[in-house]
Amino acid sequence: MSGADGRSRHLGCEALRDHLDNGAPMLIPVEGDPPLYWHLEAGGRRPALRIPVPAGTKAPRLGMQGVRAVCVLDGGEQFLHVYTEQMDLLREFHIVCCEIADRVQLEGTAPVVAVHTTVMAWRKLLARRRRMPLEAEVGLFGELLTLIGLAAARGWHAAVDAWQHPECADHDFTVDLYDLEVKTVAGGARVHTIHGLGQLTPHRNRPLWFVSHVLDASDSGRSVLGLVEGIRSSVRIAAPSALDGFDTRLQSWLGSEYEVPREHRWSPHEAPLAMPVDEHFPRLTGGILATLPPATAARILDVDYRIDVADAGSPAMAAPDGIGVVVDLLRVLPPDVASDLHDPKDDSR
Repeated sequence: MSGADGRSRHLGCEALRDHLDNGAPMLIPVEGDPPLYWHLEAGGRRPALRIPVPAGTKAPRLGMQGVRAVCVLDGGEQFLHVYTEQMDLLREFHIVCCEIADRVQLEGTAPVVAVHTTVMAWRKLLARRRRMPLEAEVGLFGELLTLIGLAAARGWHAAVDAWQHPECADHDFTVDLYDLEVKTVAGGARVHTIHGLGQLTPHRNRPLWFVSHVLDASDSGRSVLGLVEGIRSSVRIAAPSALDGFDTRLQSWLGSEYEVPREHRWSPHEAPLAMPVDEHFPRLTGGILATLPPATAARILDVDYRIDVADAGSPAMAAPDGIGVVVDLLRVLPPDVASDLHDPKDDSR
């Protein structure tokens, strides 16, 4: 195992659940330095991440539902315990603790700072809001897949910076000298809904590429939240200074209305289709209104239309930066992390 990869060194969530069900008190080490432990009390109550801290350390106030922190003395040494008493939140608790451990052991962050920073980030992402409509959920998943593909070609700093670039609000990504418009559907044909006459209008001197994803519902896939956790883990290890940018962009996507979707699991049906938006591409632009009298055109407030892009790509033009390559979800989120936050046995949410 590479010491630079923090994702494969953690006790999986299902393994943690099995130990709790067993009910025996345990200390399970987390590989790395300083030595951290999963602290399990007898009876499977109150699992905790155990972190050594200097004497006199005060536990941070977290304010996150179900996740708390307390300082304890054991054998003359002081430890910070991050714990939960709500077993229905075990998966959320597990990913928070894995990230705290990575910050402490891989980045050398002070324990109290690591705990507070991690919980604050996840408190926003895990806020209990209303569920996102399925179309929007699928769309977000497709944009995250494109982000991962760009990161493989250009690195996480460049990929995160390109996503929802502030200088190009019309399109989903701005990568150096070109833009990307990403559309995603669940199952079926590559038929996408285009919103407005400007969504497929390239900027002057910057070509526009259209990326089409088709997803399948799959038990072996990932939820949006599972994908977000995998991305955050990768960014935190490979480009930690880009993590705030990713969180900010994701929060902007969600707004104050939606929680990160966690119910459905998705996987790519096949490789995405990437094609230039040129004179051969099926689209409507503002020029379609030019033939109408200005007063008449002013009364057309919105234009939404659907396009079928199956087999519409130009094989003579290779897609840049690997945006037409299928993303391996196992590479982004290894199964032993077990952080995908939907248990098929629990549909209470």
